[in-house]
Amino acid sequence: MPDDTFRWVITGGVLISTLCILIMAATVVILYRVLAKVQSRVDGIATQVEPIIDTVRRITDESAPRISLITASVVEIADNAKDVAVNAKDVSEVAKDQVHRFAEVGRDIADRSRAQIARVDAAVDGTVEKVQLAAENVKFAAMKPVHEASAIMAGVKAAVASYHHGRRPPIDHITQDEEMFI
Repeated sequence: MPDDTFRWVITGGVLISTLCILIMAATVVILYRVLAKVQSRVDGIATQVEPIIDTVRRITDESAPRISLITASVVEIADNAKDVAVNAKDVSEVAKDQVHRFAEVGRDIADRSRAQIARVDAAVDGTVEKVQLAAENVKFAAMKPVHEASAIMAGVKAAVASYHHGRRPPIDHITQDEEMFI
């Protein structure tokens, strides 16, 4: 191989390497930006879920005094029944009334908790879907430059292989190949 040809091949290789490094640098910058956007979206969703959790805590805190009051009333009624000879029917009616109130409070807490849990579950499902979509976009953005670089390398390899044999095929051979293709 003549020295000039060798120098041109080496120069081309260095240019292709430089191009690949620039493409990789651009890919890293794009990946950084995409991940920064994903992080900001996840942070936004986290701030939306926090009030829901606070609401559930507040409902539980608000209901705790009611439950303890009902429990204290039941205990007081039971103590009064022992201390005072009260009609058994009156005690059972008061106890039944207190139990119904306790059951209502329990149902209220359960209903509110279910609603809040459903909202949290929907928010988490939405977050997971968005993260999966972002991951697919990142994968596509990362692989596209790799495929393009691979195609460029295949072209360079074919050119080097063509010139490596020393000469190109004659025109008659090329014409014959094209006629066979048609």
